[in-house]
Amino acid sequence: MTASEETIAYWKQQVEAFEKSGMSRSAFCEQNQLKIYGLDYWRRRFLKPKKRGEVKSGWIPLQVKDNAGQEKTESICLRIGKVEIEIGRGFDQELLVEVLRVVGPAC
Repeated sequence: MTASEETIAYWKQQVEAFEKSGMSRSAFCEQNQLKIYGLDYWRRRFLKPKKRGEVKSGWIPLQVKDNAGQEKTESICLRIGKVEIEIGRGFDQELLVEVLRVVGPAC
């Protein structure tokens, strides 16, 4: 099922208004009687793909040391908003990327 042109135009207007408002998602949605998940869905849908090379991404080396300066690589805890992910040595990078894609919008 595809959205009608009218629906797409409505949400495009709402997303643009939100982005210009400077308001939090919850305040904007409350004021405009919208559901946050609806706004989030359409914001993602209207995201323009970045041009190649515009954003650099990849993995950078990370060395975690304890207070005595000794390298400590058993695991690290990644906190993003209310989400906490513990990453152990030898973790699967592709799995972490998938997890971050899922929890990212919740942060």
